[in-house]
Amino acid sequence: MDTDQLITGLVTISLMAPLVTAAAITLLTRRVMFKAAGWFATVVMAGSFVCALFALLQWMGREGDSAIVTKVPWIPLGGGDWLYLGILYDSLTGAMLAMVTGISTLVHLYSIGYMEGDKRFNRFFAYLSLFTFSMLGIVTANSIIMLFVFWELVGFTSYLLIGFWFEKRGPQLACKKAFVMNRIGDAGFLVGFGILFYQVGAKLMVPAVGDGDGNMFAAVHDLLAASGQSVTENPPAWLTVAGIGLFCGAIGKSAQFPLHTWLPDAMEGPTPVSSIVHSATMVAAGVYLTGRIYPILTPEAHLFVATIGLITLVMAACMALVMTDIKRVLAYSTLSQLGYMILGLGTGAYAFAMFHLITHAFFKCCLFQCSGSVINAMHHEQDMRHYGGLAKKMPITALCYFVCTLAIAGASIPYTLIGISGFYSKDGIIAGAYNFGHAAEGTLGAWAALFYWGPTVVAYLTVFYMARSFALTFLGKPRDEEKYRHAHEAPWTMTLPQGVLAIMAILTVPMVLPFLDLINGSLDAMKDLGVTWVQPGVHGPDDHGVHFVHGALLHGLAWIIALVAGIALYMPGMRYSAKIAAVPGINVLHRWILNKFYFDALYDVFVVGLAKLIAFVARMVDTWIVDGAVNGTAVLTRWLADCTGIFDNRVVDGVANGAAALTHSGGQLLRQTHGGRVRHYVLVVFASAVIVLLIVVIAAHGL
Repeated sequence: MDTDQLITGLVTISLMAPLVTAAAITLLTRRVMFKAAGWFATVVMAGSFVCALFALLQWMGREGDSAIVTKVPWIPLGGGDWLYLGILYDSLTGAMLAMVTGISTLVHLYSIGYMEGDKRFNRFFAYLSLFTFSMLGIVTANSIIMLFVFWELVGFTSYLLIGFWFEKRGPQLACKKAFVMNRIGDAGFLVGFGILFYQVGAKLMVPAVGDGDGNMFAAVHDLLAASGQSVTENPPAWLTVAGIGLFCGAIGKSAQFPLHTWLPDAMEGPTPVSSIVHSATMVAAGVYLTGRIYPILTPEAHLFVATIGLITLVMAACMALVMTDIKRVLAYSTLSQLGYMILGLGTGAYAFAMFHLITHAFFKCCLFQCSGSVINAMHHEQDMRHYGGLAKKMPITALCYFVCTLAIAGASIPYTLIGISGFYSKDGIIAGAYNFGHAAEGTLGAWAALFYWGPTVVAYLTVFYMARSFALTFLGKPRDEEKYRHAHEAPWTMTLPQGVLAIMAILTVPMVLPFLDLINGSLDAMKDLGVTWVQPGVHGPDDHGVHFVHGALLHGLAWIIALVAGIALYMPGMRYSAKIAAVPGINVLHRWILNKFYFDALYDVFVVGLAKLIAFVARMVDTWIVDGAVNGTAVLTRWLADCTGIFDNRVVDGVANGAAALTHSGGQLLRQTHGGRVRHYVLVVFASAVIVLLIVVIAAHGL
């Protein structure tokens, strides 16, 4: 067996194992092996991770960088064309596959402790495994149509997980909101896909084999080359619209502005769901899709993508500053970090955006698991204003939370390039934004500065709000003595995954260099397409400007100042921040942000309200026009039927009945002539004969 066949086999096993797990749990553990479902799913998921990791190691030792593409005929399109199922394995697939299976394994293990005692314990693991299978299908899809199939399956399984506790009103509304808002984004995906299919035809459905890079959109580039165009030089307008349309799917899945409101509400699901949805699966799918469609994004589409990412990261960071629900703070943090990734893809920092996707998966999954441990220890209390001093009761959880706080903050040793993994990925994205902003000054003017100052400032807002959540939760004095008295460290099935994830969040060089080598291999394969990106170690065209932005901030003491400020301000609780929030002018801004910029209210008024208005108008039209026409027709028909009945009864039946009565009367008269006496008959015959004789005589003599 050669290396390609081995990798393909390992990837197939890794992909199908969660699906088999979901089916087995559903069929076999309904009445028996109820408690074993969690361990069974975890062991199988660990096997899937081992296969994915071994496949990645084989790929890194493989000669050449051409993608491995397999295809199996699925649905005939006519004319000899087919839709295919199969696997596309390249550097990005390998990294994502290992990350998703690894994170999912740890979430499965964490869920054993967290979901213990739940009456649908086995069903949860079936849903979780099916959810993982859906995401792995997106990662390994060999064509855009197969990716869309698994894309929709991720949406369906997320609906099941977010609404897992469907007895409660909150999860009911949250899962429906997530499902509907993702369908809005998917409508744009279908528009973009439809445009590409119209322009390219069935070739868009065929996996790219033998083109050197496994590019899903090789047919698009062939079409552009035939017309003397390219993605970067005078691209056609339809390609820009198609790229933005496909990106709309990512806006929905990755909860970017303006379809971001479903993600914080998804906190209504169990914490393990939050940890996997917000780290390695659903929200990562949108970033992964944007990375896959990167070769067909025109400069105008890049600007659109970068703008959406910039708005999202700034807006979400502001909302994370004022939230008191620990899971919602992390949810808005996720939105902000996803905005960084989308900004990186829009500004050309492709490698760093995808690297941030990997690093973010580890520290954000750990943060959510730590929050779940705290919530369990505090009897399902999620408001940080009731926490405080939990570091003494939960030292392992506190340490893991603090380490991941440093990771998401992009912490580094001042004035050096030595930092935690999040530092490298975020620094590269800001460098890309810096380059992009300076390149856009000719068209955007002063607005271009937002592309590098926005993510730079938000980097320190991130440090501040994460220090705030850590201080309110683990430092200071307990603010709810009753719940604090019963708090305790989580079981090992919950703390072990947290520890592993925290270690992965710390790792720097062992993660950075191999990953950048992998991604650079994918980038090198795009060179023929004319795609540009930010190279590792290149921070912009103007070293002085870069050192001003990054040297004084990211490489300086600013993150330490923000960390200390957040801890010092919130260690005593909320009393100092409450005084600041009450200052005239600031209170208006605070209220505005606390109400999430009134997006939910705007949607309730202009979207839900408009939908209700349309429904009301439709109801009136149905009631007064459609039903009125139907009911009016029925009344008219009944009136005509009554008239017809009267005519039939009075005229038609009257004539028939009258004729019958006349006949009957005539018969009665004639009946009188048949008395049954012979002498009367003889008399009548004789009289008749006399009358006839008289008539003949009179006629003969002309009288």
